Amino acid sequence: MDKFHLDKQAYEELLNLLNNQHFTEVPGLPSDMEFLSDDWWLRDTAVIENIIKRKGMWEVHLVFAYYQEPYKLIKRVISCYTSKAKAELTAWYMRRLAAKDQRGTLKVDIKDFKLCSS
Repeated sequence: MDKFHLDKQAYEELLNLLNNQHFTEVPGLPSDMEFLSDDWWLRDTAVIENIIKRKGMWEVHLVFAYYQEPYKLIKRVISCYTSKAKAELTAWYMRRLAAKDQRGTLKVDIKDFKLCSS
């Protein structure tokens, strides 16, 4: 790999920007963090299990998607397993436990996202 080189002018500009960052940034408002406490929609979410192979392990993720607004979702890593079968079984049980609607009638359709295929 070639050595990275930053000329003196760029380095000084970078240092200047870092030094002035304290003066240019403004504190956030309480409304900026409302999404952390605004969790009423989680009561009526479709829970979707997602199993991904990463670094030789099978990760179980649960996706909580609000069926009336599909763009409102949260994805959480639940656990990792060495066996895909064990990950699938755990994902199935965790989805059943996490879902308010255990029968799975709350659904999120891919068409709700209005994705363009081109």
